[in-house]
Amino acid sequence: MSAYYEFKLPSKILSGEGALEHIPHELHTLGASRPLLLSDPGLEQVGTVTIVKEAFHQGGMEPAEVFCQIPPDSSIEVVNRIAALYRETGCDSLIAVGGGSVIDTAKGVGMVLAQAGSDLLDSAGCEVLPRGDHVPFVAVPTTAGTGSEATLVAVVANPAIQVKMEFLSYHLLPDVAVLDPRMTETLPPRITASTGV
Repeated sequence: MSAYYEFKLPSKILSGEGALEHIPHELHTLGASRPLLLSDPGLEQVGTVTIVKEAFHQGGMEPAEVFCQIPPDSSIEVVNRIAALYRETGCDSLIAVGGGSVIDTAKGVGMVLAQAGSDLLDSAGCEVLPRGDHVPFVAVPTTAGTGSEATLVAVVANPAIQVKMEFLSYHLLPDVAVLDPRMTETLPPRITASTGV
């Protein structure tokens, strides 16, 4: 007799050379045209964010806003600030370019926006989120092995009580995960080998 299990992966996966250039089309099919591009200072500095912007341009779309100040351990304050920026600039979708911290931050922003709130703490818990307003979300991982682009979990720090909070919901899964080999070219060889193993 086999053990019981459940499996659900509604995210569309784009994989291979040139996958980035398909993002504008995917956003269009999701009814979006003004994405907020999220990343971190390191990826901006090494040119990874520029590669993504150029791919957008080739696809006939530009990010409406870019925020590249996500720290290695993102926090509730960062999530709330980005949600406010999203609203102020009239964005209609999220693109997360980075590792787990960037992708988890985007998941948190999506939670705040979908619930028409202003504070991520209002959505704390496991499977407590109603669907809310859907915010189109594309995840572009720049690391291999973490799988954050295909999980229903977000981990965001709460500095006030010095804990990392976990949020779990199928509503956190990206609409699209983009696996383009150009995004991992700047990883140090040791990290590439470790995640490969």
